[in-house]
Amino acid sequence: MSSEVTRIYEEVFSKRLTRFEIARVVGARALQLSMGAPPIIDVSNLPVKDPVYIAVNELITGLLPMSIRRINNGREELVPVGKLLTPSIRRNLETVLESWSISRRV
Repeated sequence: MSSEVTRIYEEVFSKRLTRFEIARVVGARALQLSMGAPPIIDVSNLPVKDPVYIAVNELITGLLPMSIRRINNGREELVPVGKLLTPSIRRNLETVLESWSISRRV
């Protein structure tokens, strides 16, 4: 990569989850839940009991014990998912959940 592309990546993407990482984390956690893993959050008050819905809620809370492997300055590091969640990502995911629960009621 050129130095300009590397600089932009480090400034923008290295401090937050990308949409592809969000999809991968939610998909992996939803698969675990569908195979019988216990949920980390209390699901008794959730309007939807879908594994993907629960996985997104767990991601929003930042409680998922998952890490993303990132390459930083030529070396690999594991970054916890909760550390990469930004307020804007949380708001976007909450909007998705809100629209999901509204569409289920109709």
